[in-house]
Amino acid sequence: MLWVMRIVVDNSAGADAAFAREIVDGLRALDLEVELRAPNPAALFDTAVHVVASGIGIRVSERPDRVVLDAIERVVRTALEHRGSLRRRTRTVPVYLGDSVRVLQWIDVFD
Repeated sequence: MLWVMRIVVDNSAGADAAFAREIVDGLRALDLEVELRAPNPAALFDTAVHVVASGIGIRVSERPDRVVLDAIERVVRTALEHRGSLRRRTRTVPVYLGDSVRVLQWIDVFD
């Protein structure tokens, strides 16, 4: 199956390179056009700021239909199941509309 929607796996916070790569590979296996946004080496992490973020987000160029969103969910859930610790397996990954902060859906290992 072939879709033209652009998908970005946003790991710009540098959260988990292996996790991000597994998601990219899984989405590409479904013939989706996927870009990996790598962390900026010049970026700084401020530990004084108390913001909880998943670290990795999925960004879509347009609102996906249910088939595409279900495919993204399956890939992310499979990748979450492969994480080494319970904390990393139970994180939540947001699906954003473009580069906005608007979350279309949160994905985790739970149904």
